[in-house]
Amino acid sequence: MSYTKATFRDNLLKPVNAIQIDTVNNNDFTPILKYLNASIDIGSNIAKIDSDIGVLWNEIIFDLLASIHSASSGFYRSAIVTIRSILEMGTASFFYYDHKIEFSIFQNTNAKADKYVSALINDYDFFKTKYIKCFYNDIETIEKGTDSVSSFLTKKYGELSDVVHGRYNSLIKINTLNINYSQGDFKKYEKLLLSTLSILAVLYVLRFNDFSNPDIVDLVKICGVVNL
Repeated sequence: MSYTKATFRDNLLKPVNAIQIDTVNNNDFTPILKYLNASIDIGSNIAKIDSDIGVLWNEIIFDLLASIHSASSGFYRSAIVTIRSILEMGTASFFYYDHKIEFSIFQNTNAKADKYVSALINDYDFFKTKYIKCFYNDIETIEKGTDSVSSFLTKKYGELSDVVHGRYNSLIKINTLNINYSQGDFKKYEKLLLSTLSILAVLYVLRFNDFSNPDIVDLVKICGVVNL
């Protein structure tokens, strides 16, 4: 099939609109919207602490909105790919907050954004227990186990990377080029989204010792790496 303006309208725009209606009607959006707002609060709080890192969080929230829109429109794999970008930029934001020289290089030389989650953990012990103890001395009283935060980050990054790199079992298994609504694929997306936002919320509450927002605390609890 060749695309023309008419086929673009009829085979993409119209089906997407129908999928969006089905998505909203067939799913409880309360958790997604609740934790979208909690993530926006995290970004706003970080911007007040460090305006430079706040710029990164503006990008994160924009990607978050784009991801939810894609999933609501039937583009489930694209939406999950964007979640990995959110996790990468989110973890990088905390790393750069703690490593101002690296952030200055990144900012002033337009350096490649290559602070991948696995590299941060392997090279800098990022959010391993001993790393967290530098700013949250009582981490061992609430962490589920030694390095439970960094272990969850590694696992989640691996899950999302499987989708990005097209590992066969992680593919959506598209049979035709028609865009269709899938309840199962949307629920898979929702689970990945909330668990990713949850681990970023964990990094936030631990790094800034801020447990004041009950919605952020609820978001923290989803991934189950700390006891609150």
